[in-house]
Formats: sequence, C-alpha cells, structure tokens
Amino acid sequence: MATNDLIVAIELGSSKIAGAVGRKRPDDSLQVVAYASEPASGFVRRGVVYNIDKTAQCLTDLINRLEPELNNATIEQAYVGVGGYTLHSELNTIARTFEEETRVSDAIVTSMEEENAAKEYPGHNILVMVSQEYKIGNNSLNDPVGVNCTRIEGNYLNILARTSVMDNTGKSFELAKVNIANDSIAPLVAADVLLTDNERRQGCVLVDFGADTTTVSVYKGGYLRFLTVIPMGGQNITRDLCSLQLDEQEAERIKRNYGLVFPASADEAVQVDASRSIEVRKVHDVIEARFEEIMLNVCHQIEASGYELKNLLAGVVFCGGGINLKGIEGVLTQKFQSTKIRLAHDTAVQVDWDTATHPENGTQGVLVGLLMAGEETCFQEVQMEIQPEDYKAAVPGELFTDEGESAQEERDRKRMEELQRKREEAAKRAQERKEKQKGFLSGIMKKIKSVGEKFEEGIGEFLSDEDKDDNNK
Repeated sequence: MATNDLIVAIELGSSKIAGAVGRKRPDDSLQVVAYASEPASGFVRRGVVYNIDKTAQCLTDLINRLEPELNNATIEQAYVGVGGYTLHSELNTIARTFEEETRVSDAIVTSMEEENAAKEYPGHNILVMVSQEYKIGNNSLNDPVGVNCTRIEGNYLNILARTSVMDNTGKSFELAKVNIANDSIAPLVAADVLLTDNERRQGCVLVDFGADTTTVSVYKGGYLRFLTVIPMGGQNITRDLCSLQLDEQEAERIKRNYGLVFPASADEAVQVDASRSIEVRKVHDVIEARFEEIMLNVCHQIEASGYELKNLLAGVVFCGGGINLKGIEGVLTQKFQSTKIRLAHDTAVQVDWDTATHPENGTQGVLVGLLMAGEETCFQEVQMEIQPEDYKAAVPGELFTDEGESAQEERDRKRMEELQRKREEAAKRAQERKEKQKGFLSGIMKKIKSVGEKFEEGIGEFLSDEDKDDNNK
C-alpha cells in the first residue's frame, strides 16, 4: 500500500487514546484504512495526560496496532488532538489610536496580533488565537486593512490550557518515538467537520458529551465566540450506578441498555446475575439525576458566554459518546423546548472506513477533523532486508531456535525490532530537520538585524544633529 499520501491522527481522550490512518480524496471525501484505540482511563484524566510513562506505552501499543495494516511502513509523525478540563477561552481586546487619520496596514494588524499573543495568563499558555471582528467607529469589519481611521480595536478569543497539558503531551510522544506534526484543539477540529457553515453563521452551541468531560463551544457569525470544558461526562453516570452495588463493567452495560428511557412498568427489573436484580426505576432515577446536572451546567455555560439560545438560530448540536444513551434525543428536545436539537452521529465529510473498524457513533469528529487538516505524509517506507538466518530457521528439522523460539516468532520479533529501529531513526531525522530550520531562521533574523544596523549607521552620516533628534522622536 502506498503511504506517501497517508495522514495519521491521534486523539487523547478521557477513556481511550484513538488513532486513525487515512487519505483525502480529490472529491474532499476521506478514506480511512486503519483505526485502533487503547484504554486510557488510568493515566489520562479528564482529557489531560496524568502519567507520562503509561501514556507513552499506550501510544506505542497504538502505533504497533496501526502499522501492521500498512505493510512495511513506520509511523514517523502524527497530527494530535488535545483537550481536557483546563481548556477555556478568554476574550482580549487590543486597540490602536492614531494622532491623525491613518490607513490600516497589514503591519498594524500584525502588531496587534503579536501584542495579543504576548499577553500572559499565569499558569496557562495560549494554544490558539481566534480573531473576531475589528471595530472601527461604529462598524465591525472582518478585514480592516485599507480602511482609514483614527482608532481601531481588535478582539481576540484566546484558547488557553494549563502549561503542563502540552508539556506532558509532548513528553509522552517523545518517549513513544513519534513526532507531533501539529497539535490541534480537539473541539475546534471536530467543529470543522461536524458543523455546517450555515450553523456557524446563524449561531449554534456544539456540546461534546464525552466520558469524563463535556465541552461547550458557542459559534455566531461564523466565529467561535466561547469555549469551556465541564469536568463531568458519561463516566460520572457509570460511577453513580456503581452505588447500586454494581461493578463498573455491569454499570456501564446497564447504562447503555436502559439509558434515559422511562420504565414502562413500575415492576420492571434489571437482571444483574442469576441471584440478583435491580428495579429499572432506580436505574433510571440515578441516570436521570446525573444527566440533569450535566445539562444544567451546559445551560449555565451558555448563559456565561453572553449569547442567548433564542439568538442562536441553529440551536444545539450534540456529539460525543454520550449521545448514544437510549432516549436522549427525546429528553433533550423536551428540555430545550423551542430550540433546535441535532445529534451529530456522523460528520459532514463523507468517510469511507474501508476495512477499518468504525468508532462509536458521535466520537469520530476529532479524528476525521485531524485527518482532513493534515498536510504532510506521516510515514516512511521501510525496505525490509531478509537475512540468511531467516531462511535457516525455516528449514525442516530446525523449526525452533536454541532459545525455543519458533521460526515464525523469530521472524516476527526481528521485524518488530527493525520497525522500531526505523522509527527511532525517523524521529532523529525529524528532530534534526527542526533544529536545522531553527538555525536557518535564526541566521535570517541576524542578517536582517545587521542590515538594519548598517542602514542606521549609513544614514546617520547624512543627518545633522537636529535631524537625528527629529528621527529619534
């Protein structure tokens, strides 16, 4: 299989780390050729890497499951989606006032963006800056370049996360010998493939009902206006059900089977095992209570955004594994009443999952968004060299090595060792490219600075002392 156009996407979720390999087709559809996931609830907490070593091992296991589907190729890098409960937005305004009417230039807009990027948030980093409209007088403009004014205001929505979030993510991938081609905000790339242009323009709320977190994103006029993460999700419902003397696996099964459907009969019961049953009404009451709490928090965050639901004409779009709860659509319709409700089981992008396993409905948004956003191939072809001893091990009468390893096991082991060696070499080369690029850019900046200094020295010879004073002013 040719790998020169394949992209690798990895999502760090609360309950699992998922990966997919795919290619974009000329008609803007997507072909996914491999998909795998690994449980991560023990070391990724509420969407944030908690244990670096275990996350790295999970990533290695995930890569080892994806690579065999692609013949002799090693994954060199991946596009990564990050989120977590520390993710939130902050609106920042930057203004410029001029002594006389001035035409707004690219340089002015760039300087405003740079000032915003330099804003410090203690303990947090700006991961993404989303430009909003620029205000000139009473007018709001998407692009102010070329407009004359004496004052301009730029609004920027900064997406923040705790400093440790990206640090821990980077260290985990470094230990797993996989480079990060680009790290993206998971809710943003999901919105790119789950929401329509019309929904973003008219205004809507995207609610990602995940395992340990629920993300609320508000869109209006085509822009992201607000983002926050509620540290509660479907796993909270499962843990609540455990209070009915159920283990976590039983609680998860019962949650999926019964969900938010009101019991038809007061005597209806759930058979836990041969000797024990639980009233369905009790199960329903537990699920409904936690679900109601999560939705109340969602409504509170929508209010905190400053946008009223009645003015968000496209309503509320729900995604994430939580939307698979039975009866959820009816409950949401009743709760939000006159507001439009849509469950995003699929993406707006047409996806052919080929022979790959299909992820749970509503959970594929981030992976599809990452694959569509990816631009560089993530693979390196591996030329496997067959050694004479490989044949020797397969000769009749020599089916096992001296260590008792079968011929097939030995070949498999050597192949995995070769793949790991190639992966480490690819990671080293990618790091060298990054260092070389940094050195190149640094050299360019030094040259620019040197030219500027020489220019100032040269022009100084032609200026009088009075001219120099005016110039300094």
